[in-house]
Amino acid sequence: MTHLLSHPFPEAGSFDVPLSPPSAMMIDEREFKDCMARLGFSVAVVTAGNGREELGRTVTSFMPLSSVPPRLIVSIDTHSRLVDFARATTSFSISFLSSDQDHVADAFAGKRGNIDRFSIANWRRWPSGNRRLEDAALSLDCELSASIDVGDHILLVGTIIDAKGADDAKTLLWSNRSYGGFDKA
Repeated sequence: MTHLLSHPFPEAGSFDVPLSPPSAMMIDEREFKDCMARLGFSVAVVTAGNGREELGRTVTSFMPLSSVPPRLIVSIDTHSRLVDFARATTSFSISFLSSDQDHVADAFAGKRGNIDRFSIANWRRWPSGNRRLEDAALSLDCELSASIDVGDHILLVGTIIDAKGADDAKTLLWSNRSYGGFDKA
């Protein structure tokens, strides 16, 4: 059973989902990561800001949630300040990378050192003020509808308020611990 927690934004819910302990032996973290590496995932950068500072991080854990209203879920590590920024502004954006934007993925994953990550590529702003990556395969601007604490990650539920896609873009994929591309049909 979920229950509503106090939260800094009245229009979005914040939920703590108590997870049942496993009833049988489970695989360890390394096995889990090895299993997931066998699958292919789109690569995206989630961004949010608090007015003075903006953050972004590379993610591969998200999914569409509903079409009416148009919503998606993205999973962010609980230790990321990005969660606090999204909650404070009640918004975030997500840019799904094109196949030639692996350098952007690396930068926002912290693999390019201590650099200004937003200087790596051409970023624009949505009317909301959130960042949008130019030439991304797909960019979405989202209002935060809910955040769900599931232990080591927070699920951000976003209602999509704006979208921009590149018709001819190849989507950047992550599989077997390396990048690849996928042609849109």
